[in-house]
Amino acid sequence: MYKIDQKLNKLSTNAHQQIPLEDKILALNEAQIKLIKQKVDGFSTTSGMGQDSFKKRYEDLQRLVVTYDQGKLELTLADPVINRWSADLGALKPGYMMYEDSFIIADKGRCKNRKIWINKDLARHGDLQFLLNNDHYKPSFEYQETFNWISSDEISIFTDGTFTPLAIYIMYLRYPVYIDKRGYVKFDGVESTDVDCELELYLEDELLDLTVQTLATYIENQSAIQTSQMRIQTNE
Repeated sequence: MYKIDQKLNKLSTNAHQQIPLEDKILALNEAQIKLIKQKVDGFSTTSGMGQDSFKKRYEDLQRLVVTYDQGKLELTLADPVINRWSADLGALKPGYMMYEDSFIIADKGRCKNRKIWINKDLARHGDLQFLLNNDHYKPSFEYQETFNWISSDEISIFTDGTFTPLAIYIMYLRYPVYIDKRGYVKFDGVESTDVDCELELYLEDELLDLTVQTLATYIENQSAIQTSQMRIQTNE
């Protein structure tokens, strides 16, 4: 918490002395999630970005990537009319945060355990009928491709009715550990403990700037808000 207070001090305010430790912890964890989402947005917004920039943003979050072998879920038939199969993302351990990529294992007749890759771009619900009926996009066991969508905590994949998907293997981003510090009692009555941030050390300044921005809003310090916003834009 010292570095957070130090940054607030540089912004010519002593208001941090009135902010409870638990509020600083909350702001720090909110900033951690916000930082991750900003990095992920960078993955999908490739226009104007070189390959080196794309690779850098991916490496920033490498510690949070859960690989296919850890992301296996069994599939069950959810809608036989449109051949939709689904699995519960809430069953993933460690906890699922954001989708990256996936494939399924499926059977058709005597052909067993074929790997079928899923289109990297998640489908939109409104495009379902188009995707199911278009020869270029509809699911195919022979061409080893299909598509999926995510709704709430459920992931769904589709077939053409001629093959049976058995399991889906998902690569995803997990939630980071909750940053904490000794010195207060939590809502459930348990005393807090020291838990360090697990993001890459070089992301510390970006994380602290986002945290200060949140706390500056909390204490209604416009100078602090503007300064932290400028630093955040510089980091992007």
